[in-house]
Amino acid sequence: MIFTLTVISLLLLVLYVKELRKNHKMENDYNYINSRLLDIVNHEESNYILVPSDLNIVKETAENINFLLEKFYDRQIDYRRGQKTILQIFTNISHDLRTPITVLKGYIEMLYLQSQKTDLSPALRTTIEKLEHNSQDLVHSVNNLFNIAKIQSGDMILDIKKINLTQICHEILLEFYNLLEKENFRVEVHIKDKPLYANADADAISRILKNLIDNAIKYGSSGKFLGLSLYEKNSHIFIDIEDHGKGISETDKKYIFTRTYTVDRKKGNGLGLAISQGLASSMGGSISVFSIPRKKTVFTVRL
Repeated sequence: MIFTLTVISLLLLVLYVKELRKNHKMENDYNYINSRLLDIVNHEESNYILVPSDLNIVKETAENINFLLEKFYDRQIDYRRGQKTILQIFTNISHDLRTPITVLKGYIEMLYLQSQKTDLSPALRTTIEKLEHNSQDLVHSVNNLFNIAKIQSGDMILDIKKINLTQICHEILLEFYNLLEKENFRVEVHIKDKPLYANADADAISRILKNLIDNAIKYGSSGKFLGLSLYEKNSHIFIDIEDHGKGISETDKKYIFTRTYTVDRKKGNGLGLAISQGLASSMGGSISVFSIPRKKTVFTVRL
């Protein structure tokens, strides 16, 4: 009797140890699967999960995950192909619109200039002024659409070379001088006398600065302040554009550089910052934002 109980106990112990090892092996396999999934997600790898396991449940799990990954990769390829096609169509349409709209703007400008020399009724003069203003907005919007499409499709060709950022910053500020004076902005400029150079595209830098200063004037108008700083730090060149307006909320910060996103639809189409970020990235740089609502907002260009 005692012998039988001893044998049964030993068998149960062996089964317990075997089951314990099986559970431990299964836990290790699933931990490995989880770590591989995290690697694929975090590093955006197009990869699969290979589990050297003899457990059927683990094998089936890995096979099902790989099946889902394969479907996801196929959808991803289709999406990128479709996105590229849409961007190409978008670029073509924008390009086709530019010529007739530019011609239309030219005729409206001629009409506007003529109206300034002719006695017209107040209503007609106001209408012509609105036409002239709206034509400028239309041309600006079409150009933005064309540029964002070229950037997104990778067709934007930049002339990267050594440029004098000190000179460019001064020139851009001069372009805004009359507007800043008209809007009673206090302007602070922190640029050293010694020129700072960077490898970049001059037109792209000008476009970025114009967009950022234009935004500071539009959205920071309540603060009546514009600051521009140019400095070097840790082998990089930085340009800060600062305003003291209403600022940017934490929620808006997450999407501020997203195409078509804008905190105020009445003041823009949301493409300016997306274009600026795209241009900066194309030059190996970036744009970041720091904001304390109703105190100060700083956009920093890093080159």
